[in-house]
Parts: sequence; C-alpha cells; structure tokens
Amino acid sequence: MKLEEKVALVTGAVRGIGSEIARAYASEGAAIVICDLQERDVDEAVTKLGLPANRVLGTKADVTVEEDVLAMFQRVKEKFGRLDVLVNNAGFAWPRGGPIDLEVAQTPFEVWLKVLHTNLTGTFLCSREALKIMRPQKHGSIINISSPQGKKGKALRGPYCAAKFGVEGLTQAMALENSAWHIRVNALDPGGMVATEAIKKIPANKGIKILRPDVIRACAVYLASDESSAITGESLVASEWNRQRGIEVPYTIVP
Repeated sequence: MKLEEKVALVTGAVRGIGSEIARAYASEGAAIVICDLQERDVDEAVTKLGLPANRVLGTKADVTVEEDVLAMFQRVKEKFGRLDVLVNNAGFAWPRGGPIDLEVAQTPFEVWLKVLHTNLTGTFLCSREALKIMRPQKHGSIINISSPQGKKGKALRGPYCAAKFGVEGLTQAMALENSAWHIRVNALDPGGMVATEAIKKIPANKGIKILRPDVIRACAVYLASDESSAITGESLVASEWNRQRGIEVPYTIVP
C-alpha cells in the first residue's frame, strides 16, 4: 500500500483520467476526496469507489469559483484534518457542447475565458488553498494534469494551449516557492490524446487509436507516493514513464 494513511483530493474525478487516478489512489490505501460539478455524479462516483465512510468525501464544486473552492477545502479540513495530495485534473480543450476546433481568430471571448478559467485558474485556486494546509504540515504533493499541448502548440487549440502552457509554468513556480516546506509540485502529461467520452464523440476521431485513461494510473501513484520524494518542478509524460518501466501503455480504437 503506497498511499496508506494519505488523504488525496482529485478534481474532475467522476470520469476519465480523474476517475482512474481516484480509483488508483483508493486501491493503494488513500482516503479520497472526489470533486466535480454535479452532485449526482459525485455521489455515484463515491458509491462506485466502495470505500468506508471514514475514507471518502464527495464534494460538488466548480474550481473556477473561489467560494466553492474555499468551501471544499474547509470540508476537507473538517473531515480529515490534513491533505497530502492534490491532483488538479479538472479541465477540457473546449466547453462541453461546443464550439470546438476554432482558430484563435474565430474564438469567442467567453469560450477563451471558460477554457482558461477551468484549466488554469482552477489549478491556481485549488493549489493556493491546498498549500495553506500543506505548509503547516511541512509536506505534500501537488500534481497538475498537463498535456502535450502544454509543451508544443497545436492549431485549433489556442485557449487550451495557452492554459496548459500556463499550468506548466505555474507548476515550476510553485515547486520553487514551496521546497522549503517539503512540498513537491509536478505536472503530469498523459502523453497524447486520451479516450474520454467527449473525445470519443467527435466524428473526426472515429477509428483513431488513442490512449486509454488508465495510462495515467502508475505515474500518478508514483508522484503521490514517497517514492518520488526527490522529484519536484518536473513534467512527466505517463506513456513514456510506463515504457521506461516496462508497464503497459494501454490504447483503444475509437468506435
């Protein structure tokens, strides 16, 4: 059990990458805080985890709303009295329901703001509140989910590229600012397009071979555990990390 007695909060945790990370952490002994937008989805995710009540907390919160974030972390403190791991996973390339695949010249301001706020501002708000708990503890691990588009720009992904480049930079800044408190801050990039429900619904992706969400599990556990105690300010790529260790890189074909 690599995460026994640790408390981990995962945002955007009811499906996709977030769900995989939450389940991986639970299987390694951690207490889990599930955060997402819809209360019913959160309740279902908590039930599926099957953890005893003292090891799980479900919380409905919008990571772009400061009041929601403050209330969520207050609940974490009240229930667990600590926080060892934060995974900033909530995010998307385009708002659910569209529009998608826009050039910057075509992108409405409200779409730009929504993508930036969820991917980047949400990471800032949750990290800031997590640090208020982790600094007095003098330990903690913050893991910011990144993307290949956080390192190399891609056409028709302007807002998402800007947000994920920002996440990479924020990761490095927070790592430097918090090393004295023994708090590690790293980015984690799945390594390519991941088969989320939204991705599978895009007609252009039909028949394409892409990564399954569980590609993230092993590296996410590593970054949350004491095995990575010397790693901070890094950006790991899950698919490459798996290959280097002889771990399967799981793919699927979009139906």
